[in-house]
Amino acid sequence: MMRHLLFILLSILLLGSCASDDKPITEGPDVTNDSIVKELFSERYNINLSFYSSVLKETLYYSVLLPDGYSTQKDVNYGVVYLLHGWGGDQSSWGPNGLNIKPLVDLKESAGSVRPLIYVMPQGFNSYYCNKYDGGFDYMKMFVKELVPKIDKRFRTTAKASERAVVGFSMGGFGALTLVSQNPTVFSVSVGLSPSLNTDEQYKALSTDGWNLQWGSVFGGYGSSGTSRITDYYKSQCPLHFFAEKPFTNYSGIYYYIDCGDDEERLSVGNGALHNIMRNNGLKHEYRVRSGAHTESYWRGSILEVLPFIEKCFQKTDYDKETIIPFTIGNHSVRKQLDIKGLNADIFLPDNYNSSISYKVLYYGKGEGKASPASSDVETALDSLLNVRQLIIVGFDAQDALKKDVKFNEIAGAVDTQFSTINASQGRLGLYYGKGADYLYTQTCGESPLIDYFYVTDASFNNKGIKPSGKYYYIDITDDGTNYSDVQQFYEDCKNARVEHEYRVRNGVDNLQSFKSGVYSMSYFIGQFLTRK
Repeated sequence: MMRHLLFILLSILLLGSCASDDKPITEGPDVTNDSIVKELFSERYNINLSFYSSVLKETLYYSVLLPDGYSTQKDVNYGVVYLLHGWGGDQSSWGPNGLNIKPLVDLKESAGSVRPLIYVMPQGFNSYYCNKYDGGFDYMKMFVKELVPKIDKRFRTTAKASERAVVGFSMGGFGALTLVSQNPTVFSVSVGLSPSLNTDEQYKALSTDGWNLQWGSVFGGYGSSGTSRITDYYKSQCPLHFFAEKPFTNYSGIYYYIDCGDDEERLSVGNGALHNIMRNNGLKHEYRVRSGAHTESYWRGSILEVLPFIEKCFQKTDYDKETIIPFTIGNHSVRKQLDIKGLNADIFLPDNYNSSISYKVLYYGKGEGKASPASSDVETALDSLLNVRQLIIVGFDAQDALKKDVKFNEIAGAVDTQFSTINASQGRLGLYYGKGADYLYTQTCGESPLIDYFYVTDASFNNKGIKPSGKYYYIDITDDGTNYSDVQQFYEDCKNARVEHEYRVRNGVDNLQSFKSGVYSMSYFIGQFLTRK
């Protein structure tokens, strides 16, 4: 008995020594005493904690960010967010020399947007957080059977799926999607930031070395090419396949959030395909596309919305369907009307309109959609531009123009005759909402375009074969928008054509408020191009 007590005392002293020297700490099966927890975790950020995994047959390292006051408020339990790093990273990738999650957490906690939580950052071993295809390295099994129970044992967690979230970037984004989807009784929230998702065609086109190094060794098909790379095991682990092939009810209890920058080289295509699959199958999720690439600064921006999203999920409260932007009319325009072969066009002139100045013209064409935004809604959203820029807005119903066989060159010709405009393509911008965006879009293509700059929000295209060749395109939609598939394809067409473009997927639905918010959001870029020669 005395020998047993001496052994426990020696273990405590040794563990305390490791903590004070900031050396890796190995958690043995007997580490359960509350005094040990208090001693080891008096600091908020703890790096290189570890335990020996009997599943992996090696030591797993992880870092932990604890809530402020964790060491003193001993009667409080906390939800847990697992943070997964990208390929080539490790347990420090979310720390001060990486994404630096702590100041983002502190910012949102101080604002009351998220409760204090425990953030666990495990070592990922370039595993894609999946079990290896040949059973040689069962990382997902380790995560669920060993890591999660040890975190619940070692820290004061709520220890329930409804308060466990997984967030990851790049490879970690893939892991967050597949780990949670395959273990819905363990986790309830899945957040993928620029998830490393490639379409089957992209995987087939990868170089042999690239495929073998990053994917073939995990999912099978090592050394293969073409279709043979798309193994059955890979399909069982990839959201692009299992979301499409399995009943969506398998995942209906999970909260999903996906965010990918529009400047990604390949991943924006795979992420867009995933969004389409989830929409097609009625799988509820949040989807964002913002300006940015595969960078830490982009993901830090994502986290600012992700943390409040997690809080809503833990509360089991529906996430807001859209961000409301209030609009007021500043009376910076004079409205006129112009009849063009029976087509009524609304004209909005700056209130300081001067016929001795040549103005650029924004042509707004309205198609059929869930909302019915009038020309005055565009004028309201762009009111500040009318105040500070040389801009005329011309609005008309594109469907009516088609019925009355009014060509766009006839509309532009009538406007150029009646008002002082820059009578050239560089003096014209197009904006379109709803079905039939071809009416304005085609004016940007070909050898003699009539429009150089084209802005589209939640629009569809009748002719998918016309490739963009204009000077600039701005593509906008909400994640619950109607024409999500057409808009994603148009974005991919712009990428493939290597024309200058921006792409945004915002929080919201297809309604008047979202339309005006979208136009308002693009106003900066409209103003920017008004100054171009």
